[in-house]
Amino acid sequence: MKEREADFSRRVKLFETTNPAMGSDNDIIQLNVGGRTNIAVLRNLLTQFEGSMLAAKFSGRWDDSMEKDRDGNIFVDQDPENFMLLINYLRMRMNNQLKRVPNVHRPKPTYKLCTMLEYYNLLPGVYPQKWVGGEPFVCEEIAYGTMTLSANDNEVVSVVHPYLYMFTPEILEFTVEFDKGSSGAVGWISLQDKGEDIEFSNTFTSVLSNSLFLNIAERTIFGPNEILEQNMRIDHNESTTKVVCRRSGSPTQREFSIEVGDNAKVAATMVDKVHTTNGCRVLPMIQFSGKVTVSAIKYATDELCTGSKNAYNFESE
Repeated sequence: MKEREADFSRRVKLFETTNPAMGSDNDIIQLNVGGRTNIAVLRNLLTQFEGSMLAAKFSGRWDDSMEKDRDGNIFVDQDPENFMLLINYLRMRMNNQLKRVPNVHRPKPTYKLCTMLEYYNLLPGVYPQKWVGGEPFVCEEIAYGTMTLSANDNEVVSVVHPYLYMFTPEILEFTVEFDKGSSGAVGWISLQDKGEDIEFSNTFTSVLSNSLFLNIAERTIFGPNEILEQNMRIDHNESTTKVVCRRSGSPTQREFSIEVGDNAKVAATMVDKVHTTNGCRVLPMIQFSGKVTVSAIKYATDELCTGSKNAYNFESE
């Protein structure tokens, strides 16, 4: 695998050498969006997220091959209103020295907006991972859409990914890799969602109602009020442990699963028949010591509303 990664890196460098970026960050790009909106933007506005398709498209390598209107403006075949929401967000991010836009100023996630963001691979940029916990921890982006969570020595940290309808799409899937020697638990937990002010105990009990999680050290999966699987083939002291957590089903009857290993073998599932119970939601959860890597987050874009007026106006198609 290391040889393949080295060969891939070599090929990328060769491509970049033979296909240099033709544009400068300060180039002014004229865009015709949907045939109705003409705007001018700097190239570096569109290339902020280097791992996205939008950044690749406007890197300068493909300017000559992109579709243009009769006036020479680059044609963007997107809804003008949604594309301007993206442009305004990118401008806010450029103007913020820390490149952080508060949740309340992010565009409200709708189905039409988020499908466009998926097309440009921009969902991790506009709606990044947001983990909150009861103890201090360090959250660092190591690659586009991939973050590490690390705790101080001998500390055990519990974090969840809250969901607030106005600010963040709900998570369908996430992958957690525990470093060799790291331990903890991962899965789904039922809590009252208060956003960044969420309250929970830093130590999860072995069995919780309406929750599903894998305890790495105990090699056991706990489900709603019962043990679902024991004596799993996990040795966190000898190798990394990769866990994929998924949600499927409809908004009113959702099925949660935990899959262990590179082959993603399903270890256990839990069905949640009620979207919320007493103000509680089933949220992504990680408990860890040492360091974990979180990646491959997927959002439930198909369950988002069509516009901004009705939060429960789901698409029927």
